[in-house]
Amino acid sequence: SNPPADEGLSYFALGGKDQVVGLPTPAPSPIPPCPGAQERFEVQILTDDWPQETTWTLTDQCGSNGEMMSGGPYTGSPNTLFSEMSACVDGQYEFIINDSYGDGICCGYGQGSYLVKFGTEIKSGGEFGSSKTETFGTCGSTPPPTTGSTPSPTAPPTSSPTPVPSAPPTNPPTAPVTPAPTVSPTAPPTSVPTAVPTSPPTAPVT
Repeated sequence: SNPPADEGLSYFALGGKDQVVGLPTPAPSPIPPCPGAQERFEVQILTDDWPQETTWTLTDQCGSNGEMMSGGPYTGSPNTLFSEMSACVDGQYEFIINDSYGDGICCGYGQGSYLVKFGTEIKSGGEFGSSKTETFGTCGSTPPPTTGSTPSPTAPPTSSPTPVPSAPPTNPPTAPVTPAPTVSPTAPPTSVPTAVPTSPPTAPVT
């Protein structure tokens, strides 16, 4: 018998019977790269035996975007891998994973773990208490003003102007003025008038 001409299905004879084969599943499209210095966050959470205790957040630390991603509690999904990916972003972000019981997600009650990727930064773990914090990236606008503008205006004005005006005016006026008027007028008038009038009038009268 002739196979029906249904669109999207192909038929072939095998062992005297018609077989129905579906079209092949297309491969997923590759994720395009991020522009410039931006990167994507990828968060993977493997739950432990008590997934309802696990939650996490990813928060922007530079701007006013606040909480960008979050996950959990994973009620009813023990020992299960969850994966999420963000849009392209830059800046500094803080990842916090919490366990409401306070024993982390490894290793007393299951082998849970977390793994967070942001560009080339990869941080992972599972053994913690009530929470664990990981920081990614930097706030790009803060470093340039601090290193470039602070040191240059402070150093040149302090060393140059201070020593030049102090030394020259102090020494020249003091030394020449004092010795000249004191020695000259005192010595000559005392010795000349006393010796001449006293000796001659005394000898002839006696």
